[in-house]
Amino acid sequence: MRLRLDDLTWREIDGDLVVLDLRTSTYLTTNLSATFLMKQLAEERTDSELTDALVSEFAISRAAAERDVHTFVDDLDRRGLLVHA
Repeated sequence: MRLRLDDLTWREIDGDLVVLDLRTSTYLTTNLSATFLMKQLAEERTDSELTDALVSEFAISRAAAERDVHTFVDDLDRRGLLVHA
């Protein structure tokens, strides 16, 4: 999976992202860890790859990273922001 590239734009401000979905005219803001995951999703990634990256970047437990990735990916998917291979 990866982020949808068309009709989606973002700007980073002080480590957080402000994302604009031009299809729905909806804004989304992200915190530090979600900003990190959004950048990871600029390229094709699996849940496992995202979890590994989150563990490495933030030194959190794998279980916590898996929960965070699952919640974040589900939210992006529900918003129609992901493309699945």
